[in-house]
Amino acid sequence: MSVILETQALPYPGVHNIRCLGGYETETGSRTREGAVWRGCALTGIDSEHHEDLLSRGLATVIDLRRADEIANDPNPLADDPRVIYVNIPLFDGLAPLDRMAEEAEGGFNMGIRYVRALDECQGNFFKVFRTVAAAGPGGVYFHCTAGKDRTGLIAALLLSNAGVPRDVVVAEYALTARLGSALMDRLRVAIQARGQTPERTDQILASAPETMRAVLEYLDTSYGGPVAYLDRIGIDAGMRAQLAARMTG
Repeated sequence: MSVILETQALPYPGVHNIRCLGGYETETGSRTREGAVWRGCALTGIDSEHHEDLLSRGLATVIDLRRADEIANDPNPLADDPRVIYVNIPLFDGLAPLDRMAEEAEGGFNMGIRYVRALDECQGNFFKVFRTVAAAGPGGVYFHCTAGKDRTGLIAALLLSNAGVPRDVVVAEYALTARLGSALMDRLRVAIQARGQTPERTDQILASAPETMRAVLEYLDTSYGGPVAYLDRIGIDAGMRAQLAARMTG
């Protein structure tokens, strides 16, 4: 089943792929809350006007999923703003480098291979992210990586799944990056090819095809019993899962 979504995207000039996870109907008939949880890119280049606009939407907690070297190269401009709590949790810390993983993949590469490895190998970091979201104070939560696609996409998929959003919607929400982040992907394409990757491999790295996320969710089904059971396995107990769902649907 193919689902086409409208989303609360913020079209700030020069900054792409920022969107709210609100407005999605759950399997119990409720809806995810608008303005409660946001996902996106690192906000590199955001101007002061849109910096203030983002905060005016109630943003209170920022979770940066990048490594220290990525942050050093492109600091989040909200990190030093006293009006928000900024937390760095390098989600893929300890995972093999992307380029090496892509080169070693047998039978072709897609980002789903990396996602599955991360879910298996970086469980402590996933736990820290969800514990931080669950414990966050009043106000909106914004979590991000560099492009707002991969690390961010996994966290968003698990949050939406835990809130009871149907799988077809979770998959379609992941795939929105292909449209909303296209300008940002064009910039990243230049950097990736400068590292020596072929145009074909670069396209594989930058893709956000719905079938990639669908396959990852099916992997969670077969290996862990589903996305919610995965959260339980990594230490997100029933109480924290309820807090996460309440933040999303409140």
